Amino acid sequence: MCSVELSKLLPHLAELLVFSADTSGPVVVIEARTRSRVPAGCTGCGVLSDWIHSRYVRHLADAALGGRPVRIDLSVRRLYCENPSCPKVTFAEQVPGLTVRYQRRTPLLQHMVESVGVVLAGRGGARMLRVLNVRLSRCTVLAQLMRMPLPPPVTPRVLGVDDFALYGDTYGTLLVDATTRLPLTLWEGRDAEQLSRWLRTHPGVEIACRDGSLTYRQGIADGAPDIVQVSDRFQCAMRRLVVSPIQSG
Repeated sequence: MCSVELSKLLPHLAELLVFSADTSGPVVVIEARTRSRVPAGCTGCGVLSDWIHSRYVRHLADAALGGRPVRIDLSVRRLYCENPSCPKVTFAEQVPGLTVRYQRRTPLLQHMVESVGVVLAGRGGARMLRVLNVRLSRCTVLAQLMRMPLPPPVTPRVLGVDDFALYGDTYGTLLVDATTRLPLTLWEGRDAEQLSRWLRTHPGVEIACRDGSLTYRQGIADGAPDIVQVSDRFQCAMRRLVVSPIQSG
């Protein structure tokens, strides 16, 4: 397979010089190298340099091709930084869309691992990746999942507020985006002041769905008086059944 055909099949190799693609073994091995005359940005200060110090080979796992694992043996340059004030003397060049510092997987494969981990977590994710010819342990899948940055918090239009049992008689408060059903935050205790403080620092909530707790009602009223409160009929009815005989007695 020539370099032009391979770059069409694998677009993230288009900027490289591809020498060979060995398909004789169980793993497709692609040998490539970066171009010598293209300057690279220093990973410390960003200054461009084409002053070559040496070369070394990185072994990158890529997404499967035709149901077979792919390994890219990529020869990259180590360059001198030409900025005298930069603490780095030499640095290894990075290829956009193909290499990441200290990473032995291409961004394409890394995104696949993270996506499967988000949906199926550890054990299930490892089994699904095995179907895709990516052999990772459940611990590795969980480790990659834990490394992913959390999405930026978005104040929901409809907020769900409820309590949950931590252990014994100790309860906590859970806030949920009622539209996406994704948890927002949680804390120990059922405190009206903490709830009102959260609402004051996260303006934009229009509707709050809560149980019949007077604490949550007071917290919402203090933090955002204009919010429409929707109470859970079932829990309100249960509270009346429990509290009324005690009060009448």
